[in-house]
Formats: sequence, structure tokens, C-alpha cells
Amino acid sequence: QWPCPTEDHPGSPFLHGRLWERPVGGRLAPFSCVEDSPPLDLLTEEFPLRLTTVRALDSYNTGVQTSRYASPIRTGEALEISVADAADLGVVAGERVRVSSRRGAIEMTIGIDRELAVGLCHTTFHFPELADVNQITSDAVDPKSGTAEFKAAAIRIERLDGNDRLDVDHRVGAGA
Repeated sequence: QWPCPTEDHPGSPFLHGRLWERPVGGRLAPFSCVEDSPPLDLLTEEFPLRLTTVRALDSYNTGVQTSRYASPIRTGEALEISVADAADLGVVAGERVRVSSRRGAIEMTIGIDRELAVGLCHTTFHFPELADVNQITSDAVDPKSGTAEFKAAAIRIERLDGNDRLDVDHRVGAGA
């Protein structure tokens, strides 16, 4: 495991192990305090839910490196919501819904996450061919780092007319 300071080094048990040496080997790790600032995309009556994007265990970012192979745990894109939010919205797992933000709208399949806080939703952005999540995420950036604020979009979820629960396998590559 890295770091390996020489070619014949067996590897380090963990990164930054030198920081636990006494005296500390090398320079100290750079830490700094940051001020919390709320997301720029504020929640409102029109957009009352907070969407955050997450990574799935078997997929790397947009899927460019990992989507070419089948995985038994790859489930595709689903909008995960809390049990309470699902009840309030009258939706069930597997149902297709419209997910809207100030930037656009897409259709997604609902998933229920029993551990998720009320008002918080999450999805990946690994499979744009199933749901182009980037259409609804914020284009705001952090003024210091320039990093996109794609983890904090205000959204609303709407049922689609005549929608029933989908009894199909939504896994990417399922049946292939």
C-alpha cells in the first residue's frame, strides 16, 4: 500500500502513518477551520426537498470506467427518499416520478431508504442514460475551491398520471 518511499519498500500500513510517530516524521498535515455556509439552492414551498448526489459501491463517478462490465449489485439510478416522505407523497418503491428543480425536470424510479432523514433525497449520477441527474443539480460553485455544489439541489417530486408500481428489474444490464 502507498506510500512506498523506495521500490523495495513493502508498503505502509496506512496513509499518513508518519503523523503518529514521535517526533512526527516530516511536515505536519495541513488542517484549517472552515466556516459552514448553507447551500445556495434554498429550499422553498415549491422545492421543499434537498437532493444530494452519492457514489455507489460498484460504480465510479459518471461510470466511464466502470459501466462497461456487469455487476450483480449495480441497481441503476433510483431517487432514494425517506419512508415519511414516501408516505407524504403517496409514492412506493419502483414507481416512476417526475423530479424537478429550478433548472429542469427528469423522470426517475423511487427507492425507499429507511435510514434517510425526512426532507433529504439522494441518488447517484452514474447512469445518465437512465436518468440525467445533472439536468437538475445546481451549477453553483464554491467561491474558494471552485468545486461544484452538485450535492445540494432543492427539488420537488411529483407522481406521474396513471402511474403504478413497476415490477421490473431496474438493475443496469439485468437480463442482458
